[in-house]
Amino acid sequence: MPNILAIETSVTAASIALSIGDAPCTSKNFESHRQQNQLLFPPLQQLLELLPDGEKLDLIIIGTGPGSYSGSRISIAAAQGIAAAHACDVVGQSSFLATNTFLDKREAIAVGDARRGSFFIAEVPKTSLPQEPKLMSREDFDAKLTQESRSIFTLDSNIQFADGSSIPLEQPTAEKHILAWHMLSPEDQAVLRNTPPAPTYLRAPFITKAKPGHPLLRGKVNERK
Repeated sequence: MPNILAIETSVTAASIALSIGDAPCTSKNFESHRQQNQLLFPPLQQLLELLPDGEKLDLIIIGTGPGSYSGSRISIAAAQGIAAAHACDVVGQSSFLATNTFLDKREAIAVGDARRGSFFIAEVPKTSLPQEPKLMSREDFDAKLTQESRSIFTLDSNIQFADGSSIPLEQPTAEKHILAWHMLSPEDQAVLRNTPPAPTYLRAPFITKAKPGHPLLRGKVNERK
């Protein structure tokens, strides 16, 4: 069995897990917030020190959310540095897969609040990669959930059904990422290996335009050089 490191920092309850051969996973948990760049590295170093002398990682898995963009980005950057030393691949894996719903092989849809008045739904097959999240209005979102017969879950504790009842909440973890990876087909694993890891963006980043009269619009920046 390969040596696999997994990092899940797209959620507040962050975790890191290391699987060495056939041995049980060793995990470290911590709260991920605005100090991810400080909180990630101590537990990461502790796990890497568990690798037997002369052994290296075969794969690093990063949870890509949807969730905290900055959390996923920091983990990807750290993983790429580690991968350079271990000569291994880094793959980005949807956090929808690191859930009990996926590990139990239940066909489901994952839902969440996409902000700016919109919501998303993503189909999560039993043992393969999830579909891209689809954005929709609250009205269409509620109508879709009313008609849905598959299992429904969310990674977002702030979202509810239209009647105010709670949508089942899942907590993705690094250890579940490793278990989910082993459930994927070789074809799906190849897709992830050949896709550069990146956070799951629900929409294009919002870019603030410069106000009229800003130096960038007047060409003043170049004139000062």
